[in-house]
Order: sequence, then structure tokens, then C-alpha cells
Amino acid sequence: MSLRQFGLLGLLFCTPLFLSAQIEDADIIFRELRVLDGVWFMPQSRGDRLQVWSIENDSTLTGRELRIKEEDGDTVLLETMRIELRGQVITYHQTIRGQNDNDPIPFELTLADYDGYLFENPKQVNPNKIRYRLLGRREIQVWTEGQRGNRTVNTENVFEREFTPAGLEFRVRAGINMTTIRATGNFPASSDPAIAKNPVTSARPGWELGTQFRFKGSGGFITLNVEAGLMGRYSHTKSAFFVITDSVINYARDVTYSQTWLTLAAIPEINLKRDGRLTILAGPYYSRLLFNRTKGTEEPTGDNKLFDANNDFKKNDVGIIAGLQYRMNFGKKDLGGTLGLRANLGLADLDALYNRECNDPAFCNGRIGLQGISLYYSFNLLGL
Repeated sequence: MSLRQFGLLGLLFCTPLFLSAQIEDADIIFRELRVLDGVWFMPQSRGDRLQVWSIENDSTLTGRELRIKEEDGDTVLLETMRIELRGQVITYHQTIRGQNDNDPIPFELTLADYDGYLFENPKQVNPNKIRYRLLGRREIQVWTEGQRGNRTVNTENVFEREFTPAGLEFRVRAGINMTTIRATGNFPASSDPAIAKNPVTSARPGWELGTQFRFKGSGGFITLNVEAGLMGRYSHTKSAFFVITDSVINYARDVTYSQTWLTLAAIPEINLKRDGRLTILAGPYYSRLLFNRTKGTEEPTGDNKLFDANNDFKKNDVGIIAGLQYRMNFGKKDLGGTLGLRANLGLADLDALYNRECNDPAFCNGRIGLQGISLYYSFNLLGL
């Protein structure tokens, strides 16, 4: 066999590789593209443009791009689109009125990531690349690139979803926290002058696990998070003071509190950017103390519940949560992963220790509360 014949044979075997751009997890990517289903519009001075997409079956999406005439409201068909899943190949077919004898032009999906879904046809001149980028569930960016003479030209159009229904996500959230006791006001003086009057506290690492129901409004910019979860909070305190009852009782605490709280919250979340990756959130929470254990030195000891360090805290806490969230998906399947950082500030007085048997507010008007910071990750179970 001659070198030329060998080259032709190799080209023959390699040809399907150029004609069929296979990608991994094509079926998962196609399910993501089903979010296009609906009506999208873009205001223009010459009349609004629309893209109308519908799900034809499990492997086909069909679409039309229209222009609404400003003068009389009639619609003009500009092009038709079709996205097909065949095996591990996803193809975007574009039929533009008056071009290519009105035959569809195929563009194969070559890349799917946070920058969008890129379809390419290197044999075409203008365009030879088409990219759809989903900006949340409210907007899509349609970007094209092609050649005009010796120049590379780009176009970018952003379409907004029309009549967007409210969305619902059911999320699982897990993370870690650092919590400390915040002490304010005046505390009973210590009977030991070597120890400070106010308690000395420090933070300890803890955990949290919970669920989030996210109700996304039709506008796409405001979301309501309704949360329920457990928080393991650990904090250290060192203090000494006395209480006058029938006699003078000296207390001492050099302990780490290990607490489990049931927390409920309703937190509005606001998108900062059009693509919705970065958001801020702030809102109230309520917590109920389920378990409280201590490890360390506690005095006095005995069977009297008044002395038991497990009863040092009141059971109910209210406060505010504020923080940031950033959409960051891990893995090939997009589950709407979100990395969050938030601060928790308790506003209720949880002091059930320092004001025991204290009849004079001048000696027992100190307040304690919990404050901390949390780092967590959540994902949408409905995306599985």
C-alpha cells in the first residue's frame, strides 16, 4: 500500500470523529437545556424579539425566533431552531429565512460549563459558533461568533423569560461554625478578687446540618429561604461570682459548653448580579436548645439543679442571620451547589446562670448571647 493510499484510508477512518463531536454525560446536559422551555423576549427599538422554545420529546427541543413589528404588532419569523440528542451527540440546527436555501445548518455541542453551552460548525463562516448561557432561570444570553472578511465579529443578545413561574428548590445544607458567648452589661462581682468580674469567653468549632426550601419569585431577583436544621455549638467560658440566698454561694465556671440547637429561619436572599451567582441574605431566626452538656470545672457541685451547669442557659434564642452565598457546583451534574458564609447574632438574653436568686437588678443585669460564623455548602435535591 502506498503512502498516499495509507493516508486516505486513515482519513476515512478519522472522518466520523470530525462529523460527530461526542461529549460526556450528554443526556444530563440535554436535561439541563430543557430549562429553555418557554417564551423569552428582548426589547428593541424596531420591535421586540422573541425566542419560543418547547419540549417536543425526551431528546428534542424546538424553537422559533420572531420579531414583533412595532408599527402593527404582526410577527415576522426570523429563524427556527432545533436541539437534538442522538446518542452522545447534541446538535443545534439553525434555519434562517433566506439563507442556505432555507435548509437547517447543524452546530454540534463541544463544551458545556459555567460559561454556557457552546455549539460549533467550523465549516460555516458567519456564524461558526453559537453559545447559550443561562443567567439563572430568568435570562439567557445568546452569543455568536463568525468571520466577516478578515474580521472576527461577535453578537450578544440577552432574552428575558416571559411569565416566569415561581420556582421551588429543596436543598440540603451542611457546614461548620465557630461560636462564642457574647457577654454584656454588669455581672455579679466575684468573691475571688483574682478573677475578673465579667466572664471570659472564647470560640470553639461546631457543626450544622439542615434543609432549605427556596421559593424564587417570578422576578428572579428575590428568593425566600425557609430553613430548619440542627446546630452543634461549642463555646468556652471562665468566670467566678457569688449569689446571696440564705447564705453566700460561690460559683465558678471553667467549662466548654456543648450544645445542640434546633433552628428555624426565614431569610430573604437578593441576587447581586444578573447571572445570580453571588447573593446576599439577611433575616431572623429562632432556636430551641435541645441538649446542653459541659466539660471542665464547675463549682459548686451537688444534686441541686441550681448548681448544675447544664442549666446555665435559657431554652429559647432569637436573632438575625446575615451573609453571602456563591453558586459553586462540584461534579459534572449541576445540582445548583452553593457555598455560603454567614454570621449569626443572638439578640435574646440566654442568662440563666448569673442572675440566679438575685433580687437586686444592680447585681444581676448582665446579659449573655450566642454569636458565631458559619461556612456551609448546599445543593438542590430536586436536581437529582
